[in-house]
Amino acid sequence: MLGGVSLLLVLFQVGCYSYLPMQTELPGSPEVKVLLNDRGRVDVGAGMGPSVESIEGVVAGEDSTTIRMKVTRVVYLRGGSSIWTGEEVAIPKSGVLGFQGRQFSKARSWALFGLTVGVVAYSILTVNLDLFNDDQEERCTGPTCGPNTSVRP
Repeated sequence: MLGGVSLLLVLFQVGCYSYLPMQTELPGSPEVKVLLNDRGRVDVGAGMGPSVESIEGVVAGEDSTTIRMKVTRVVYLRGGSSIWTGEEVAIPKSGVLGFQGRQFSKARSWALFGLTVGVVAYSILTVNLDLFNDDQEERCTGPTCGPNTSVRP
């Protein structure tokens, strides 16, 4: 049960948001993905590990040479990723290939909502929950039933 709820929460988190196409300037949305070039990988390698492909998080500030982010996730070139808890990291702008803003997607959210309602409705209609232990095979139907048992045809 807990696994199903966890999966549902993850699906809602993934399904309700999408990333905008890559831009060369910092987008207006507070949550962004920063794509790094080779120089950026070297610059952040000591603090985040080698082969960082992108950094996701909330923009904490910027100046002419640096972007400060509260990091939520780091994605590596070979497919792995690591979850961060909002640690602030400085990223040199010279190491940035581009930015992708994260935005709420109404269409994906409605599609996921419809799918969830469908799965719940299907489960309710097809699964016998037997909440009151009322199986037909366990009912007393013969002439040898006790005085407190109702006889059903």
